[in-house]
Amino acid sequence: MNADKKYTNEAQQRLLRVVMLLGEDVITGVAPAQIAKALSVPPSYVTRDLDNLKTAGWAVQQEETGRWLLGAKAGALGVKVMASIDRADRKVAEARNRFTRNNND
Repeated sequence: MNADKKYTNEAQQRLLRVVMLLGEDVITGVAPAQIAKALSVPPSYVTRDLDNLKTAGWAVQQEETGRWLLGAKAGALGVKVMASIDRADRKVAEARNRFTRNNND
């Protein structure tokens, strides 16, 4: 086992790849068969992965079509990331202003 890969888990990596695939079509969703084909895995793996993502709030299934979409947790993470960037940006602006003011005194 490669030392760089000793903590890498294929099932966890596959879940992340499923999330990325779901992010490619947030309107019509993605069919499980498309996911299985894109990841070159058996459909049973996709069924398990989607169920786990659903349980965690990261995926939802459209009742009408059976296709899957990103769940609310994915959107919430995006909002949190942007809020974090905004906070950091304000801190940088405050520091810039503080040094600019001090240099003009």
